[in-house]
Amino acid sequence: MSLDTSTSSSTARRVAAARQADSVAFLHRAPFALDAYKLGFLPGFREDCGYQQTQYQDLNIPVGMLDNDFRNPDLDRYVSRFFEHEPQVGVIGDVYEPNAVDEYVAAAREIKASYPDAELVIVPKCRQVIDAIPDDLVLGYSRGYADRLAHEFSEPTDWRGRRVHILGGSPPKQWDVIEQLTRPTLTDEPPADIVGLDWNGLHRGAQFGEFWTADGWDDSGRDADHVTVRKTVRHSLARLKAFWQSHGVWPDSTPQHGSLEVEYEEPSPGDLDGAACTECGANVWMTRRGPFVAEYDTGAVCGYCSYDCYFAHRHRNNLEEIAGEQSVYLPPV
Repeated sequence: MSLDTSTSSSTARRVAAARQADSVAFLHRAPFALDAYKLGFLPGFREDCGYQQTQYQDLNIPVGMLDNDFRNPDLDRYVSRFFEHEPQVGVIGDVYEPNAVDEYVAAAREIKASYPDAELVIVPKCRQVIDAIPDDLVLGYSRGYADRLAHEFSEPTDWRGRRVHILGGSPPKQWDVIEQLTRPTLTDEPPADIVGLDWNGLHRGAQFGEFWTADGWDDSGRDADHVTVRKTVRHSLARLKAFWQSHGVWPDSTPQHGSLEVEYEEPSPGDLDGAACTECGANVWMTRRGPFVAEYDTGAVCGYCSYDCYFAHRHRNNLEEIAGEQSVYLPPV
């Protein structure tokens, strides 16, 4: 009996270790990437994007993960981008045929020669490619938005014993994949080692006032008078982190150490180009509490004669503010 208990405990420890990721990534622009970084997510972006952080002063978010431009792939370009940004995790590209594996492996070897600690991910798009990728490289398991998802051409057993990064898919879908690839089997197959995962779907819901929860999307943000897209995304990120912590997937250590100081110049009444309220046209300088001033990610600085005009204009046009916690200037009484 003691032997069975010991064996069971050993299996449970092995599965728990396999399920705990080294990183949970969130790929987006500033300021969303900054908020994710502060919460312990691995920040990053696709090679053709960037953090788009010109409105911030002295903001230096590390590039933790660099994805490839899968709609317009170019292996040489990606290697060049990798050397430019020096990420911790690099998704080199999708491989559809076994005869194309060698060039991707060669690119990975080129990067590894200069960055031996980098986690390099190659994404199989057919069953034969899985076995053709060397064991020291990470397999990308497509679960989100892609032309060919991993479960459409493979079985969970094909990924066992390999190091895997789950690309996209909502957290429940990703958790289902993790369970399939790591749960104990009657034949004692080794679990897959889940080294990382990423999902960037939080922003789409936030644009409609919805934040993510383990029980689904919550639209109570639509009724809040002072909730911005940024705050809604940040709330979703906190819920997402708690979800992975409760499932034993959140990493022991995260990329953020200490506080990140960012200098940001908030808009002031002097930044307004004119005196007319953006919403109703009234003179913003003639109201008792105006002007209200907000800066948006389009670069526009808008003035309003009242909070009602500010909220109506921002909400109707789905405008997204880029300032901090207090993104609206509230004049003193």
